[in-house]
Amino acid sequence: MALSIGDLGKAILETEYAVRGPIVARAVELERSGREIIYCNIGNPQALEQKPLSWVRRVLALCEYPELSRLAPGAFAADVVEAVAKILAGTKHGLGAYSESKGVRAIREAVANFIKERDGIDADPDAIFLTDGASKGVQAALRLLLAKPSDGIMVPIPQYPLYSASITLYEGKQVNYYLDEQNDWKLSRKILEESLADAKHFGVSVKAIVVINPGNPTGSVLDEDNIAMIVDFASEHGLTILADEVYQENVYRAGDRFTSFAKVMHNKGEENVSLFSFHST
Repeated sequence: MALSIGDLGKAILETEYAVRGPIVARAVELERSGREIIYCNIGNPQALEQKPLSWVRRVLALCEYPELSRLAPGAFAADVVEAVAKILAGTKHGLGAYSESKGVRAIREAVANFIKERDGIDADPDAIFLTDGASKGVQAALRLLLAKPSDGIMVPIPQYPLYSASITLYEGKQVNYYLDEQNDWKLSRKILEESLADAKHFGVSVKAIVVINPGNPTGSVLDEDNIAMIVDFASEHGLTILADEVYQENVYRAGDRFTSFAKVMHNKGEENVSLFSFHST
């Protein structure tokens, strides 16, 4: 018997990922018919002719094919050659072999050093996981947290639809909380408490709260006081924090400064809240 749409799982059929949803599909149809389409559904700068970061590409090329430095002497800058040497020295069999499940330890150690420089915190490389994009890390954390259909995750509105799509896919409950537009899209303790209470009223066991900082799509940057309030809220209600900090380098407005959840929790001496922090390079 041929497989049909009706044979697919209910969660798959109900999962919606708006940035690649029906509007985008219709745009593709129109483009194929000859219409000119400007896609604003997703950040895709190279589609708008932004030049790629050549340094990253050169490091990747040389990691994949180390012989290039011998075959094309002088083609790679000294800092590229140095970076590649460090990466390859940390891998026993080159990039073609399987690594530890958490990722190449030398790279995780480099991430730990980055956190040390950024926050002044001694990060443990064994608590760092490398994934193929931040989205895979987010999805892995959600899979860990959503054990039952009644388990819920608090998600900001507006949000990046990865969260709503993944929570549906993993058969959990999305618990919306609204960002305070009149207060620069910060989080309101009153709104958080109301959202949590409503979820509990409907039998949802809330496991975690997602915070996107800097905001996607709002672009707002949370200050330390707002982050500290969120940490206190999570601590009082036994919630895990999922801190989406992917855009921490994209801070442009005068007076804004990114501060990580890890740094605020460290400074508060908070040890009773579990934190998943996501970054992308």
